Amino acid sequence: MTTTTPLRKSSALAHPHKTILKSFILWKLFLLLIAVGSTLVNDRAYDTSADLLLVGNDEPLSVNDGDDGVAELLRNFGKRLVTRFTSWDAIYFVSSAKRGYVYEQEWAFGTGLVVCVRGVLKALQTLGLPLPLATSPTALAEATTALLLANASHLLATLVLYHLTLLLPLSGSHSSPEKQRKLALLTSLLHIFSPAGLFLSAPYAESSCALFSFLGWWFYARSCLSDENGTAAVSVSGNAERGQRGITLKGDLHLLLAGLSFGLATLFRSNGILNGLPFAWEVLNILSGLVITTSGERIRGRVLLLKTLRRLIALGLGGIFVAAGSIVPQTVAWLRYCPSGSFWLLNKFLSSGLEVEVSGTSGGTGNARGYGSSGVGAGVNSGVGGGLEELVAQEEAREWCAAVVPSIYTFVQKHYWNVGFLRYWTLPNIPLFLLAAPMLAILVKSALNQLSQQPPQQSSIATGATNSDAKSKTPPPTAPASGQTSPFSASDTPSSGLVKSDEAVSLLVTESPTAQQRMQILIRSAAAEQVLLAVLAVSTYHVQIITRISSGYPLWYWWLAQLLIGGDLKRRKLGKGIVVFTVMYAAIQGVLFTSFLPPA
Repeated sequence: MTTTTPLRKSSALAHPHKTILKSFILWKLFLLLIAVGSTLVNDRAYDTSADLLLVGNDEPLSVNDGDDGVAELLRNFGKRLVTRFTSWDAIYFVSSAKRGYVYEQEWAFGTGLVVCVRGVLKALQTLGLPLPLATSPTALAEATTALLLANASHLLATLVLYHLTLLLPLSGSHSSPEKQRKLALLTSLLHIFSPAGLFLSAPYAESSCALFSFLGWWFYARSCLSDENGTAAVSVSGNAERGQRGITLKGDLHLLLAGLSFGLATLFRSNGILNGLPFAWEVLNILSGLVITTSGERIRGRVLLLKTLRRLIALGLGGIFVAAGSIVPQTVAWLRYCPSGSFWLLNKFLSSGLEVEVSGTSGGTGNARGYGSSGVGAGVNSGVGGGLEELVAQEEAREWCAAVVPSIYTFVQKHYWNVGFLRYWTLPNIPLFLLAAPMLAILVKSALNQLSQQPPQQSSIATGATNSDAKSKTPPPTAPASGQTSPFSASDTPSSGLVKSDEAVSLLVTESPTAQQRMQILIRSAAAEQVLLAVLAVSTYHVQIITRISSGYPLWYWWLAQLLIGGDLKRRKLGKGIVVFTVMYAAIQGVLFTSFLPPA
């Protein structure tokens, strides 16, 4: 009896992927039963948009009187179930995947899921697979594909989070390999039971955003580990070779991959842009510790400087990749909807030598532009007289086109959903703030707990190249502070001060973080992101969405897992209470979601 329990525990740790997969399947079956029960109890949802979009008018929307109606409904039960998952914003994702972005308000929803669904169906058709649903006038094929992609992304995100946690020096996790594996496994299981619930299974972008966010963090952590001695370009003298190993090309490539992953996360959900914070943090960290003189051993100094500049370029490009996930779709919308954007695009054609001219007829329809009664591109013909300038001048532009930063996303959120600073602060919305309060408290508490911890001290390294006489006058090395490790051995630790010499020296001074200190920057960036997210949710967003968009931020999972495996009974009790809350919230929310009832 005393030996079986430890064996069961070790079995879960010995086969973590198997444990994760089993838990994932059981949780998804539980949520599926909720959706099935909701469908059986109330066969017709409050809103029938999904029925009309996915099934059409040819099949019954509810149980008719008599046995034939019941039998027909049961035969189409699978379709009815898919429509229950396609509720609320999922309708926008599925309809856009079916026929592209038509109306401007549809640009409030990330293009990542839409592009993926269309790409998968297009690839299957290219392979010659029979897909009668893909050619159907309904969007059932798109909804089913989105469901599969969302659940696959959730599973992959859970696995990536497990391996990410294994890389990080989290508090208490490095005391033993078994404890580190236990923390990683528990963290991944907590993501499965996220309060986001059915939003990680339905045709929504949350699970895909979480997947690419966690993948970006994993690449960033790999970049930290790739740098043997941190990001230091430390020396232009005898220690140059050791310093040159500090910034590796592999570490730079991992940074670029991290930026690409974060950019894809932003393409799915706009709040993914917060993942650019570690890039900015590390750039400031490097620049703040960099001082270069203008003389001395130029060759070695130039090599080290180039390595540092390469790292800064990699960080800059990574940040650009993150921002591109938001900028690229909005640029496409600007070219499509704004007269200035259309004029710029057509001028590109004209400057390339193509004879593209505009007729004087009014062009387009409401479907061509998503609003109004005319479209800029509709009147483009070849071989007719001029008139481009007049058409652009007559075209009525939307107000966001004339903004300093023409953002269709910001405009439609404000215009159609009343999203903006303090716009949600009304008396009727007080229950929604109360509903979001537990998740906001978890985000802020876990983040402040991490930010309040004292980060490892960074050692300032200053070295110079001198002649043999100067070296003999060099004072003995300074011992590192208590609890701080030096990247040099006792025999080669450089002087803590500048060495005077008759010869000019080239000096490169950096406050150079080690790999572990870069990891701390990464973890603290994850904490700062959660604080920013909570502030934006309270001040700007529809606050109730915090329970689902928080699923893509890893730090609160780590904090909760540490509570559950900690030695303090009070902390474990708090952790168990939070887990009970997340599971109960996900279950209740599943019933409301599949019945098209708020909150969503």
